[in-house]
Amino acid sequence: MNDRPAVGTVANFLTRPRPLRRTRPVVATMSGLLVVMGAATALELLTPQNETFGGIPLLCVVLALWLLPGWAGLLVATAALAQPVVLLEVGEWRALTADFQFIAVAVVTVVETITVTALARIGAENERLLQSLTRFTADAAHELRTPLSTIRNTADVILQRGRNPSQYVASLEQIRDQATRLTVLTDGLLLLARGDAKSLYVRREPVSMDDLMEELFDRWRTLAEHARLTLEVSRDTGVELLGDSVLLGRLFDNLVDNALKHAATAIKVSTVRVGQRCLVRVEDDGVGFPKGSQPTTIDRNWRGDGLAARSGGTGLGLSIAAAIAAEHGGTLSMEHPGGGLRAVVQLPVTPN
Repeated sequence: MNDRPAVGTVANFLTRPRPLRRTRPVVATMSGLLVVMGAATALELLTPQNETFGGIPLLCVVLALWLLPGWAGLLVATAALAQPVVLLEVGEWRALTADFQFIAVAVVTVVETITVTALARIGAENERLLQSLTRFTADAAHELRTPLSTIRNTADVILQRGRNPSQYVASLEQIRDQATRLTVLTDGLLLLARGDAKSLYVRREPVSMDDLMEELFDRWRTLAEHARLTLEVSRDTGVELLGDSVLLGRLFDNLVDNALKHAATAIKVSTVRVGQRCLVRVEDDGVGFPKGSQPTTIDRNWRGDGLAARSGGTGLGLSIAAAIAAEHGGTLSMEHPGGGLRAVVQLPVTPN
């Protein structure tokens, strides 16, 4: 998400969308406003000492800045700024009146440019968030439906006819596994929701990366061996940071779990301190993401179409990892070497 303040810059103003987008309507509207301004100026010249028409260019500027693209709105505003100068030079306006008109147009142009640009940016951000929420809801519903369907189908099969005890045990184990998957998924959705609502509780205490990596290796070593994979963990010693050890452990668990599903022969985890940041890399030698759908940055709202092709999932684990990293002032990014995938987490460290 863009954290810059919603204040319009010249570049944003010139390129922002407008209600009138096609070239012909824009030119026609701009020409009409310029004609109206020219007519108002002519009427001022034909009716000396009558300043009734002086406000018309100001109204034209207001309409132009709202309806037209930035470049066209600024062109109309420039023409409106020229009107008081012209009328002052030909002696039809007093200096005070010309100064007031010039300042009024200038102030309206600046204020309206900032206001409209800010509103356009807020509208675009809201639309992006709505699209992200809609997609996230659809992905979560799809992910929830799979274990629920499995539980229901397993129960239906059991109830169709009598089974021997071993078959009942196998069916109940399958139901238990799917219920566990539902619990993990629900916990992940709850964590993301709390993160979005800024209500996620994060402890701030000294955490040793040495301890985190040792615990990570102990948790995943056996699973890696069962999958016939080698798990390598290397680290810079003495790196500490301020954060929640439980959440950070979950962050790295998600990345290793993702690598475990796709690695061909090995998973490598490494930590290195670079200045005031700690870089944690989790790399597998699998097939990686399909070309054309290789993300470089991940945030809590990210959903990758390439992840479905890579794992059949929705990317919830990576989104949770990104959310936890963000809560600790860090980032999660992806690198795509010749083969496999490398997840890179950057976290601020405790100064020595």
